[in-house]
Amino acid sequence: MTNQEVRIMRVGMVVPTLGERPELLKECLNSLTGQAYSGLRLVVVSPPGALTAGEQAMSPRITVLPQSGSGIVDAVMTGWRYFGDRVDVMGWLGDDDRLPPGSITQALHALERQTGAAMAYGQVRYIDGAGRPFKTMRPGRVGSLLLRLGYNMVYQPGCLYRRTAVEAIGGLDDSFRLAFDVDFHRRLAAYGGLRYVASVLGEIRDHPDSLTVRRLSESQREAELALSRQMPDWLRRTRPVWRPATDVLHRAVAKAAGR
Repeated sequence: MTNQEVRIMRVGMVVPTLGERPELLKECLNSLTGQAYSGLRLVVVSPPGALTAGEQAMSPRITVLPQSGSGIVDAVMTGWRYFGDRVDVMGWLGDDDRLPPGSITQALHALERQTGAAMAYGQVRYIDGAGRPFKTMRPGRVGSLLLRLGYNMVYQPGCLYRRTAVEAIGGLDDSFRLAFDVDFHRRLAAYGGLRYVASVLGEIRDHPDSLTVRRLSESQREAELALSRQMPDWLRRTRPVWRPATDVLHRAVAKAAGR
């Protein structure tokens, strides 16, 4: 498959932000505009007045939309609704995260190879507040299987989603405040399956101001709910029987993935 064939796919990326971390937002957007992918459309969604005039004029390639609601889910859905059917594939990136060069092209290649897949996910690199890498997670194809069994190893930064699949499952669920990505991925896995990319597609910034870090226990409770409620009744009822064995499998895979 040639790069020209991949470029036929139109990609819409949303960056939700409150405008409170301008330097990190700049890094995030630079990582997107530096993808060298001509089919990419970028939207920043923020509350009215959150960005300065200079920040709103960061690049002619970036559209800034005001957010009428609140929360990350509302911001992402605002951007996706703006794109509508003008894109084939969609995604979002937190304003403190980054995409490495070539991330979007690699994810699109994966979706082209498996036309029925609802989304592509890959490896992620953890970076500190200064942007220095300190750990890479490589979930492998088993990450998709573990997701179906109630364990989350499908990391959101770098993921791309087919628009038709997103529309079919109703998009993000705003009843979740933190684990909406876990719920979303679980529903996409049930709808059309996931395609794994064996390279780093996203960089997650691990710092004290991160929502997930500050509200870790709430995030974990929501993730457990999101993962368990999508299971078939028979699988949920028998979970106490097989859960100990899959806990061992999950720990082993997580340990191997982080080496």
